[in-house]
Amino acid sequence: MNNLIYSFLSGILIGTCMILPGVSGSVVAIMLGVYEWLIFLLNEKKFSNIYKIKKIFPLAFGILLGIFIFGKILLLFYNNYSYQMMYIFIGLILSSIPVLIREINEKNEKLNIKYSVISLIISILLFITPKIFNINIKDNLSFIKLFIGGFLYIAGKIIPGISSSFFLMILGLYEYVLSIITNPFSITLNKIITLIPFFVGIIIGLYIFVKLLNYLLNNHFSKTYSAIIGFVLGSVVAIYPGFELSFKGAVSFIMMIISYELVNKLSKK
Repeated sequence: MNNLIYSFLSGILIGTCMILPGVSGSVVAIMLGVYEWLIFLLNEKKFSNIYKIKKIFPLAFGILLGIFIFGKILLLFYNNYSYQMMYIFIGLILSSIPVLIREINEKNEKLNIKYSVISLIISILLFITPKIFNINIKDNLSFIKLFIGGFLYIAGKIIPGISSSFFLMILGLYEYVLSIITNPFSITLNKIITLIPFFVGIIIGLYIFVKLLNYLLNNHFSKTYSAIIGFVLGSVVAIYPGFELSFKGAVSFIMMIISYELVNKLSKK
């Protein structure tokens, strides 16, 4: 398949999954084999900015299309069948683990269990700490709050296994940002002005995290991917809806296995 078409279709899948709570778009990007390519391309100095834009455009356009069109459809299913959808996504997320391990093996390196365990613990702590201490900053849309929201939002999009929606929920910004993402044509000039700190946080975070991930992938590949595996497993904990001894529970579990096997077989090809 033409690389441009593959990038475009990959973007649609990434964008479609990005708006769901607990699901990391960068994990989907790894499963599709575009994550490492994108990080390296953005940091490659021998390519001009115009060349980079041309190469990234199909992927970026697909992501936007996935968010604004297909993401709405997926969100509708999620709102009505959240239990079943979460099991499907657990299967999809778990299927990325063999992909990550194969990436490590192809570099003739070994999985570092220590880093996986540490990142798993960090991921779980990030998830349970706000619940234990009832952290939820729902005050007005201050400059600092929006800036931090944008910075953490893009961190969740770039760092695999970290959910942007999780950070936004802590800050009380999830529903506000989601309403804008899924209804972009409803944005007024006043709303755009209000969101400037959020966009500034995204831009600064994008620059920092892309540079950081590029350095880590170039110099500490196995450790970085081992840590990513821990974060990915942690995201499963974050979205796990529990188990029901019922027909719905059994069907959901079967759907999880099917989604895992489907992606696992496709990724090997």
